[in-house]
Amino acid sequence: MDNSTSQVFNSVERKSFLPIDSNGNVFLDDELSTSMELCIGEDDKCVGQLMAMPLTENLIEPHIGMEFNSRDDARDFYVAYGRQTGFTVRIHHNRRSRINNMVIGQDFVCSKEGFREKKYVQRKDRVLPPPPVTREGCPAMLRVAFKDGAKWVVTKFVKEHNHSLMSPNKVPWRGCGKNLINQVLSLSLSWTNY
Repeated sequence: MDNSTSQVFNSVERKSFLPIDSNGNVFLDDELSTSMELCIGEDDKCVGQLMAMPLTENLIEPHIGMEFNSRDDARDFYVAYGRQTGFTVRIHHNRRSRINNMVIGQDFVCSKEGFREKKYVQRKDRVLPPPPVTREGCPAMLRVAFKDGAKWVVTKFVKEHNHSLMSPNKVPWRGCGKNLINQVLSLSLSWTNY
C-alpha cells in the first residue's frame, strides 16, 4: 500500500488536494469506503440517499396487457413506478385458484387506498392518542393476473390519485421496499470489497 501511495503522490501540490485526517495522514479510497460502510450501516437516511433512483426520464407507465415473468417482477416494477411518481405501494390482496389454491391474481394499491375501520378509530379503551389518518380512499392500483400458466399480465390499471403526490426524492422506503434496500445494500457493500 505504501508503494502505491508513493507512485500516485509524486508531488506536494497533488497531495494538498486530498482529504487529510487529524494526524496529517491522507485518506485513501480504502479508508473512504470503510467509513462509507459505517455510514450505511448506521442510518437508513444515508441508504435512502445513496439508493435514490433518478430515472424520471426513463419512466414507463403501466398499461393493460403489460407482461411480467413473475409476481415479484410486477411488484418491483409498480414500487419503482410509485417511487418515481410520488407515492408508496402496498399489496392489497390476492386471488387464489379454487382447483389448486395457487395465487392467480394480485392487487398492488397506493398506500392511501381505503379507509381505516371505525372500530380502530373510535376505540374507547385507547391509552395512546389515535394514529394519524393515513388512508384517504385513493383509487390508484395495478392488478395482475396469471395467464396461460406462464406470464403475469396487467388486467387493470388506475392512474388517478385523490390526494397530492410527494416529490420522488421524499418518498419513504416502506413495506415491500425494505427487502429491496437490504438486497441493494448487500450488493453495494460487496462492490466496495473489490
